[in-house]
Amino acid sequence: MCAAQACAQIGAFAVAALLPTLITAWSLSNTEAGWISGIYYAAYTLVGPALSSLTDRVDPKRVYLGSVALTALAFAGFAWVASGFWSALAFRALMGAGWAGSYMPGLKALSDVAEGPQQSEPSPRTRRRSA
Repeated sequence: MCAAQACAQIGAFAVAALLPTLITAWSLSNTEAGWISGIYYAAYTLVGPALSSLTDRVDPKRVYLGSVALTALAFAGFAWVASGFWSALAFRALMGAGWAGSYMPGLKALSDVAEGPQQSEPSPRTRRRSA
């Protein structure tokens, strides 16, 4: 799971590193480049709460695996299929949605199996409220 998260991070931020090259190759305006960069975070913000809530009703591992598969397909599509603004925008949005479903649901899947000393200690504020 840690390796999958690391690969998702690398892939997500590789686009930012390649953006100057993509601007030239696809003749993008700065506005279009900004949209390609920002749509990732917009999709994450919109989809994240829904997928995080879904883990209350569905096994978080299933949400995580589906999201990782979506992220991998989006990365592959961006690398091999995207050829301009609209296709890049679509694949970046899918990347953001996939990341939303792998980050928080992934943490929930990990915390669901942690027991004993592996669990984090509640903060003093949380302990007072629950006492």
